[in-house]
Amino acid sequence: MPFTSKEIDALISELDLHESGNLGPTASQIRSLLAEDLGGPLQFVNFLAFHEVAQYKHSDDSTKVSGEEAYNRYGAVAIQHVTEGGGSLFALNTVEQTLIGADDEWQQIIIVQYPNVDVFINMLRSPSYHAALHHRNAGLKATKLIVTRPLLV
Repeated sequence: MPFTSKEIDALISELDLHESGNLGPTASQIRSLLAEDLGGPLQFVNFLAFHEVAQYKHSDDSTKVSGEEAYNRYGAVAIQHVTEGGGSLFALNTVEQTLIGADDEWQQIIIVQYPNVDVFINMLRSPSYHAALHHRNAGLKATKLIVTRPLLV
């Protein structure tokens, strides 16, 4: 389903309220994703690096959990939206080592398959997703998200 400019602007404004640093997509990245009809299925490859202890903005001792645990609280909500939209968790991997190339800080790689971009955007628009973003922001030290298309079926 195509999104109107007004809907895209509203989504970007809402995401801006929840973002911390460079953990979310920029306005131009969202617009670029929606500018092309990518079809599907698409696999979103998430590179994740966690804080040792989650960095909640308003925390007390009850929120002293690992960054990975905080991210998992967010992930449970995100995956529910993905599966409800017809997508799936394709892979959840721990990074053991870098064998070739720069030694990056990534600790996990998650690959999520979406039937189309609309399912991803609808997740981003969901109030329950927005409510979980503070867990993602508290848990992640760094992240990178790449949109890919499977070549093999």
